[in-house]
Amino acid sequence: MTEGHIVGAAYLPGMPHLLAEGSDASPGWVELRRAVEEVGQRLAAAKPDVVLTLSTQWFTVLGHQVQLDPNPTGHHVDENWYDYDFGHLDYDLPMDVELATAWADEIDDAGLQARRTRYEGFPIDVGTIVARNLADPDSRLPGAQVSCNLYAPAEVMGQLASLGVRAAGAQGKRVALVVVSGLSAGLIQQWITPEQDHILSPDHDRWNRRVLDLLVQGRGSDVMAVREAWAREAVADSQGRGLAFLAGTGILDTPADLLAYAPVWGTGGAVLHWGLP
Repeated sequence: MTEGHIVGAAYLPGMPHLLAEGSDASPGWVELRRAVEEVGQRLAAAKPDVVLTLSTQWFTVLGHQVQLDPNPTGHHVDENWYDYDFGHLDYDLPMDVELATAWADEIDDAGLQARRTRYEGFPIDVGTIVARNLADPDSRLPGAQVSCNLYAPAEVMGQLASLGVRAAGAQGKRVALVVVSGLSAGLIQQWITPEQDHILSPDHDRWNRRVLDLLVQGRGSDVMAVREAWAREAVADSQGRGLAFLAGTGILDTPADLLAYAPVWGTGGAVLHWGLP
């Protein structure tokens, strides 16, 4: 386990369908939503000072962007799902700028390149908004967030998480880590009704369940060993960079609690929680 005090971690889906209600929602979307809400309560009970977040929907290709806006707020309309109520999202995201700044400095000092981001109207990604709105609906927990560089190798993704935890430790802060990402990322390429939703491919489903089984057993090294094959065979979201991020802190060696697994428009969505002393 990396230096610093980690009180918990979570892997959460970020598709806006989790916000659908009534007949607009599938049973699987509702199950995932309730699981995210449950994880939010567990993380809050662990009393972290800050939530270190990576969302694979905030992706970059140059350097590693770190959010320095102290409180991004606004209204976001999803570019794909704007015809649905769940595609219209308000957000209010308190950030720990002191920690985010220190995290960026740690990234630079490690020989990587941090890009500090702060300007009005910055396009907050849907995954971050969905996860934060469900897990922390009253916006009580400050966050610190880094982007997901699409060209960063797994080792660098893990290093980013470790550097964030170390920066927090230097400030005497307890952290929770939250990754917003999916499993298999194959979307159903047509309009469906919620009850028609299913994992796009049986092979994708088998790969997702294999990875989830390893996570539940706390076999982090085995997860990373199959990551590339999972990415290739099941179109894993961001090639599994979300799990690589968590692996850098050693969390994946602790058995995860799997609260839900369900399709979201063909993709695989799962809610996992790691409780740590």
